Amino acid sequence: MNYSTNHTIYLQDGSLFNFRKRFKKQAKRLVEVFSEVSDGRSRFGKRHPLSLILTILFTGVTAGNTTIKDCHLWAVHNRKWLLKYFYLLHGIPDARTLSRAIQRADVDSLVTAFLFWRQLVYGVDPSLVASFDGKTMNGIHGGDGKERIKHILSLFSHTTHQILGQVGVTQKENEIPAFRRLLSTQKPFVSGMLLLGDALHTQKETITLILSSRADYLLYAKGNQSQLELNLKDFFDNLPFQTMTDEVEVKDYSKGRDMTATITISFDLLMINYLTQEHGWEGVRTIGKIQRFGTRAEIDHRTRVKVIKQVQETVYFICSKQLSAKETAQITRNHWCIENNLHWEKDYLFLEDRQTLRSGNAPQVMTFLRSMCLSLFNLFQFTSPAQAISNFKMSKSHHHNFLNMAGVI
Repeated sequence: MNYSTNHTIYLQDGSLFNFRKRFKKQAKRLVEVFSEVSDGRSRFGKRHPLSLILTILFTGVTAGNTTIKDCHLWAVHNRKWLLKYFYLLHGIPDARTLSRAIQRADVDSLVTAFLFWRQLVYGVDPSLVASFDGKTMNGIHGGDGKERIKHILSLFSHTTHQILGQVGVTQKENEIPAFRRLLSTQKPFVSGMLLLGDALHTQKETITLILSSRADYLLYAKGNQSQLELNLKDFFDNLPFQTMTDEVEVKDYSKGRDMTATITISFDLLMINYLTQEHGWEGVRTIGKIQRFGTRAEIDHRTRVKVIKQVQETVYFICSKQLSAKETAQITRNHWCIENNLHWEKDYLFLEDRQTLRSGNAPQVMTFLRSMCLSLFNLFQFTSPAQAISNFKMSKSHHHNFLNMAGVI
């Protein structure tokens, strides 16, 4: 008799994901958490609870469906399974009902509910470093003018690849006030973390808010803070004789790159006091310089041909935590994980850049459900989310078992 498994979902340690493994009964199911999300619909004529609608969309997304219509069809084909958990008095809501419901759902309460559920069921995220960066959903056009939200700012952990927060950026603003809103709502989840952001966020008010959240920062100094950049450049170009520095060289030959990065850091008290007391950069404990040179392969967006680009750049940074040059090299390199493991995955797996959903809060809800899906896969340390989704598409029973084991339903 053959007892071999009939699926190929591999974990990061090289073993197969065991569907027969018995997990402890979860204290709270994600379906229950969905009922805590604020529903903006009128109570009159409301036939389908928001928890059912969010469950259909989220479970549909975990099966690889990219649109609301596809999630509706998934629910139709899995009606018997849904009847085990929901009393479908009015049947399966159609795609238009699903869309109208999430247009008025409160995104902040959805984000907070999911983060508290994950912390309750799976414990506190052990990651000590997280990056925040924005992503534009290029398929959204027209709609409500400047009130329309097509740019999303996300907070993403480096080591566990978990979504830690999300906020929409309106066309009337940029990422700076959006990140401050994000941080004000996610304070319980970032305490003790080191937060990395692009040079755009190197603002004194942002630094103060990060420190007040009991978190640390590592931010770059570029043209938007020309005086800070000039001060750091002068310091590293004319290092005082008594100043001790730490330096490390890192080479990268992966994915068509031939790059060498040299990271130099200093804890010079005179310079740090000058920045904090004279220029108001609060909490600085480490200053550094990163020099990159070499070549990397890029795709020309017009011709779709790979070209080799010469790279030679120098950037400076400030940090509120004492880091060695080796630690800095690892952290700054991992800043790209938010692009590779979140933004790219959502475009590749869920075709997010092709989605045209644009009304109300619907785009924000759907993009966060996709982030939730990737976070759940990363919690189980799947090697490939694409491989997991392929298995779930081929086997309903595997998909249903996973949703039960993961505490979703």
